[in-house]
Amino acid sequence: MIKDWAGIVSFEPGLQLSPSDQGTLRAALDSIKDGVHKGKRIRVPGGLHSCAKILVSDAILDLRSLPKDPLQFSNDDKTVTVSANWTLHDFLEELGTKKNKSITATGGTDEQTLAGLLTTNTAPASSRFAIFETLEQVKYVTYDAGTGAAGDKVVSRGDPEFSSVVCSLGAIGIITQMQFSLIDQPFFETVQRIAPLDEVLGDLDETSRKFDFWRIDWLPKMDMGLLWTATQVPGSPANEHGDYPPDVAVTALQFIFERLDDFTRGRSGPLLGLLEWFVYVVMAAIYPTTKVTGPLRNMIPVDRRAPFRVAMAEWCFHPDDLTRVRNECKAFFRRRGWPNLPIEIELTKTDDYHMSSWNWPELKGEGNKNYVVKFNFMYLTDVCKNQDELDLISIHLLGLWEHLTQAGIQFKAHWGKINFIDHDFVNTHYPGYGAFKTHTHDEFKNAYLDERLPP
Repeated sequence: MIKDWAGIVSFEPGLQLSPSDQGTLRAALDSIKDGVHKGKRIRVPGGLHSCAKILVSDAILDLRSLPKDPLQFSNDDKTVTVSANWTLHDFLEELGTKKNKSITATGGTDEQTLAGLLTTNTAPASSRFAIFETLEQVKYVTYDAGTGAAGDKVVSRGDPEFSSVVCSLGAIGIITQMQFSLIDQPFFETVQRIAPLDEVLGDLDETSRKFDFWRIDWLPKMDMGLLWTATQVPGSPANEHGDYPPDVAVTALQFIFERLDDFTRGRSGPLLGLLEWFVYVVMAAIYPTTKVTGPLRNMIPVDRRAPFRVAMAEWCFHPDDLTRVRNECKAFFRRRGWPNLPIEIELTKTDDYHMSSWNWPELKGEGNKNYVVKFNFMYLTDVCKNQDELDLISIHLLGLWEHLTQAGIQFKAHWGKINFIDHDFVNTHYPGYGAFKTHTHDEFKNAYLDERLPP
């Protein structure tokens, strides 16, 4: 049984292949194309961080047995080549501790693989930096258009196909290797404190001038949030290996919510109850300001090791619609209930990858903003004791999706988190889909992508 991190998606594949080297990987793909496993369609799990059915398939290719090659440095340590099955945490730690190098940003959790991050284009909380802005080259195994045989393909930045490789959704092939240009490892001072939403969101450009990375967690039913900011500072022996101490507040929140669930005999579910809301009121009143310094690999993001099991929907909006989005969310939640966890609000830098949710051409150009506003709707699944309570998460989010759509608000959704994208949505919101489609293969798709990618 394969189960995602949040406990939302679970399935039993009929076929699971575990290649041990590049030769057996290509042989496995040949067996799917024309061999003994013909007719199967294959997906590759990453860190199982996704809470969408993007990973579900009747055939799974498990790459954990593939060698994790040592990092290959070149160009006076300004460039690195890395196997795509490295986890984000191990990759950044190796860069920082061995060479004092880094990429410009990170996001997600420690155990996500680089390939998993690439295929859905996970993004950090910043209008200035993106994870893949220093990605120079990608190698992947795919089917040759002429012979149909599985083989390696290398795509470099500047090649037309590069815009289809980042955020490839796993539909073009199996990512095996990446090459990044590197920067000297940056260090950051991070601060967490309770703040009014309007103080942070009233002038997005001003907030972004103050902080390199930031986000605010909107506390349910309040116009307050837990603000996290990161500002670059000089490195020193004092912060060389700086890291966050265990978050007592997060651990306490999880403990309290689980005890409240016991008190209600397992009926708390994914939506906010009166007792949970009271916990947030107390939290807003007593949460202390905290300050930590350390290297990028440890400071960003703040919750990379959070113990919560969380289902998420990450949708992004035009900056000019922020006030409307907040008001429409409040109107919907008053009628249908609030999520039991705060809503993360942050900025994400725009890009030009064909299937990227952060690709908003109308925001590019002189005088325009180069970022979207991202809302991460989160639900604690540790208190969901049965399938009906887990299903309520998708029902609640579908209602919000329809509410925002009927209000005429434009938005896009992270492919690896809960969404309701369909063929019409892709045709309307992803003008690069035609170019992307030419590089995809049915053997790498599944029912989830069939429902979303037009034929």
